[in-house]
Amino acid sequence: MIFIRNSGILFFTALMVFNQVAVAQLRDFIPVNNAAINNPDPANWLRWRGNHNADGYSPLDQLNPENVNKLQLAWAWNLNDGETEQEPIVYNGIMFLPHTSGKVQALDASNGNLIWEYQRRMPRGMNGTTRGLAIYEDKILFTTDDSFLVALNAMTGEMIWEIQTGDPDDRVNYSSPPIVGDGIIFAGQTCGVGTSKSCALIAHDVNTGRELWRRSSAAGPNDPPEHFNSWGGVPYEERRKASFWLAGSYDPELKLVYWSTASPYPYPGILKGTGDGDLLYTNSILALEAETGNIRWFFQMQPRDNYDMDHQDNPILADVMIGGTMRKVIYLLGKPGILWAFDRETGEHIWNKQLVEYQNLYSNIDPETGEITINEAIIPRVVGDTHLVCPGMRGGKLFQTNAYNPRTQVIYSPISSSCSEFKVVPLEQSRSGLDYGGLHYMQGTNEQVGRLAAISASTGNLLWNLDQRAALGSVLTTGGNLVFYGDLHRYFRAVNAETGEKLWEIGLGSAITGYPISYAANGKQYVAVAIGGGSAGTRHFATMYPELNVQFGSSMLMVFALPD
Repeated sequence: MIFIRNSGILFFTALMVFNQVAVAQLRDFIPVNNAAINNPDPANWLRWRGNHNADGYSPLDQLNPENVNKLQLAWAWNLNDGETEQEPIVYNGIMFLPHTSGKVQALDASNGNLIWEYQRRMPRGMNGTTRGLAIYEDKILFTTDDSFLVALNAMTGEMIWEIQTGDPDDRVNYSSPPIVGDGIIFAGQTCGVGTSKSCALIAHDVNTGRELWRRSSAAGPNDPPEHFNSWGGVPYEERRKASFWLAGSYDPELKLVYWSTASPYPYPGILKGTGDGDLLYTNSILALEAETGNIRWFFQMQPRDNYDMDHQDNPILADVMIGGTMRKVIYLLGKPGILWAFDRETGEHIWNKQLVEYQNLYSNIDPETGEITINEAIIPRVVGDTHLVCPGMRGGKLFQTNAYNPRTQVIYSPISSSCSEFKVVPLEQSRSGLDYGGLHYMQGTNEQVGRLAAISASTGNLLWNLDQRAALGSVLTTGGNLVFYGDLHRYFRAVNAETGEKLWEIGLGSAITGYPISYAANGKQYVAVAIGGGSAGTRHFATMYPELNVQFGSSMLMVFALPD
């Protein structure tokens, strides 16, 4: 069936479905409970980046270094035009696929046959993407460009409930999926340049969408005074932006939800009027109590941000032996290109590792405590100041995600080697307060923009790098000792997870902008990734390697498997 939402009225037309097996699977749908999410079947891919650990890891091992070179296209599916950074979820052989412009589809994961489709009637001009979906009980949960959280019936696609949480006219919306932990929905807002609001992470009741709590990214009057005062004399009501624009992770044992925050607005401190304050809780990792939203601990990776140095990431949770002790660790990476490891129970700094060849944001990071000393030489003092900042506006790392393989105990991180020339301009000239159009190659990289770095999760030691001309997309790793990643030119690759040896690659029709996943249907392992429409960031990157003639558009989901 196809469902179309229009002003609260649901219209539907019958869709002839040829795949009766898939229809039967939905008719016999087994609700997804906490046990299924906490310990997912390896055949399934139940949430953004796979599981509560957000580690981009599939235990499936049918594909391995010996046979991955035989991988071929199994099926493909057209996606709506627009920014293509989607990631489907898969449950018991059914793929649930988000599109731009408020479309969600259920497909047979073995061949792509359409089962049902929901099409939201979006306000004119709103065609943004949500990067993924969540599933819980009998509901498919997704967020929209017009700031709604929506629940659909997983068996039919019919809307169950919806709730609006922000004002899209004030540039408050969603760009990433919710996650569900122990029956609570968590969804992070995206706040655009020019908004009058601070962003929030919001918890909802799964049955009704009712708001349970809301945590702002800006320290407020109920926070410790030293945190509140980190914004200088700026009133709480004027503390703006700092999105939660990628999704977080969840520890069902500790009952903690982990989410990273982005940068404050306007970007230059001299336009914010915040002085030399740290601007809590921007560019931080927050460990929040799932029931209340109270902050258990936090760490700020970029104090006193002047240049939009986002720290949005998939915070990876892993239990790792460090110094002879098994530690509960959280790993994350932001635009500055520093990979951080913290104890996820206490927030204690364990180690940090610079993955980019060069950076000038920090004068020093204490290797023991993680205490940051900002490079004062690049702090703008007056409008018109210009500085070359490394990494720059595009990172480092932007929308791309890391992956962690518990078998190799290695983190695989996509790194962009680029710098930006930032000029402070009046807000009347630019809503961001910056002119950041000039991208520069990073010193020591021989104009190679893309890097895949393999780092020991235990020590933070760099094991190997793969450098190339084009910037990279996101990473998937599997139980078959493989790492999959695409680049922002058009190549999708598999490499050996232990050595980085290239084992397979295929040139596709456009940039690899989606988040790769792996799942199984009818006993067969598949790897899927979305390609096509580029964002402002990916198009900006393409100016660094013009000879590659990067193509954007013709958005599709590409699904690969071994031949029968």
